Amino acid sequence: MRCTRLAALLVIGAGLWTACSDSSRDLLGPSAATPALTRITPDFRAALAAQKRHTPALLRVPGIVGTAIGLAPDGKPTVRLLLAQPNVTGLPLVLDGVPVSTEVTGMFFVRSDPTKRQRPAPLGFSVGHPAITAGSIGARVVDATGNVYVLSNNHVLANSNGATIGDPALQPGPFDGGTAPADQIGTLAAFQTIDFSGGANTIDAAIALSSADNLANATPADEGYGLPNSAIYGDANGDGVFDDRNSLLGLAVQKYGRTTKATHGQITGINATVNVCYEVFIIFCVKQATFVDQLIIEPGTFSGGGDSGSLIVADDGSNRPVGLLFAGSSTQTIANRIDLVLNHFGVRIDGGEPPPPPPPPAPVTDLAITSVGAPPTATQGNTVNVSVAVKNVGNQDIPAGVAVTLTDLTDGTVIGTQTLQALGAGAAATLVFPWNTTASSLGTHVLQAQHALADDNVGNNQASASVTLNSVSLIIHVGDLDATTSRSGSSWSATVQITVHDADHNPLNGATVVGHWSQIGLNSDTCTTGELGGNGTCIVVFPSLKKSVASVNMTVVSVTYPGRTYDRTFNHDPDGDSNGTTIKVLRPN
Repeated sequence: MRCTRLAALLVIGAGLWTACSDSSRDLLGPSAATPALTRITPDFRAALAAQKRHTPALLRVPGIVGTAIGLAPDGKPTVRLLLAQPNVTGLPLVLDGVPVSTEVTGMFFVRSDPTKRQRPAPLGFSVGHPAITAGSIGARVVDATGNVYVLSNNHVLANSNGATIGDPALQPGPFDGGTAPADQIGTLAAFQTIDFSGGANTIDAAIALSSADNLANATPADEGYGLPNSAIYGDANGDGVFDDRNSLLGLAVQKYGRTTKATHGQITGINATVNVCYEVFIIFCVKQATFVDQLIIEPGTFSGGGDSGSLIVADDGSNRPVGLLFAGSSTQTIANRIDLVLNHFGVRIDGGEPPPPPPPPAPVTDLAITSVGAPPTATQGNTVNVSVAVKNVGNQDIPAGVAVTLTDLTDGTVIGTQTLQALGAGAAATLVFPWNTTASSLGTHVLQAQHALADDNVGNNQASASVTLNSVSLIIHVGDLDATTSRSGSSWSATVQITVHDADHNPLNGATVVGHWSQIGLNSDTCTTGELGGNGTCIVVFPSLKKSVASVNMTVVSVTYPGRTYDRTFNHDPDGDSNGTTIKVLRPN
């Protein structure tokens, strides 16, 4: 999109000014507000699936210009809807169980605008096809035979598909006074055709054959970030592809471009699908293309018109390439994944060499007891299952046969010993020890698990948990659940009577019962036995249930009485219409 055309429309829409203005200062520093994700969680997979399923339909909604995966304030992934204006109505709040967030970004426009001539030309300087205004030099790239190319966008070097291979690339771009042949820096060698018919695009990119005499491989020394790394970000195995695209979310990044020069931002969206406008008539987009698997960078000041083609690198001191800037709005910048760009043309960044790999870590044998799991209270005489979690936190394999012992430190008895299977580095296992408490003393018991391996870290070789054993004589439980119903017009009511027993199965008054109904509505769920004259009984009521509700469950959640302990394992119901804990109440005929 030509900024000369947009300049004539400034009185019509202030949003178009942002796409063409030249802001020469940047006051923002790197952002570290959100940590980068390092693994794909079930929530993340659900968000990606929901976005993929619904994006085609969402992009047909007037006012929605894109979707992306973002993070909610609680750190969970959301499907983000990118809106051209704030008054878009009827938007979903949830997609397939994944929360939806919205952000008014304005319409996305390709970034093109103007600056000066320099040889060799630094990265980020003005460049362009003779038929466009100007964009930015992204990087110096080389192929397998050592040929040197300018990397930028299709709409910068190839006039949005309108160029012919061999056309000149001018530095500076025409808007900045560049003319052919005086300012030619290279010739168009290849470009990825942009599909404007509704198909999915992944990159807006082109390369022009140049030379090291005409093209530098670093940003300006006085204000740029220096030399980009030849190795892309997040590619530990060196195959030229991001190992984990999701780890880009939250990454601090920077760029140097023709218009806004050095800026800093943060990747706030990945896997974005956006409609990008390439030509505007008055206030209407008359030529647009859909791009998928894009990166979103904020804040809006990260780029401006003329920054198209800029290389985006990690802002962590490594300068590892991340994306190729090509579009944006007043609030966001859109970038192609740099791995897709480089692999399409079969080139690599001609930049600094990646640092040598770190030396292998020293061998560490470290088996940890990570936790001991047990209920806080139990009844004397019952068998309590105690879980012991073990993990190999070192970098050496642990052989099979290591003994793990669980001891009752309070009574000085060994509950049991089990042996582990072999555990590789990072592997974990859980052992379950049955503890027969018949002969155990009343009160609090400290249960300690310890393994017998002589490893390099004795500090995590043991862990413990506390369990309080109560006397059976102090146990209270539910001795009966009975339900009655009544009808009134188009609704019906459910009443549940709860009987509480002491350890000898005698009715107990003064016990507070808290229940839970399976339906949402106005109901009572708490009562105290004996409060209405009953002998160890109290009632909870769910009135005015709709006729469409065929049944409702009431579950006893807790029973409390001073000096006594509720043990649900003793619950019973003599007439068999419940299990003593939950009763199902059927709608009356």
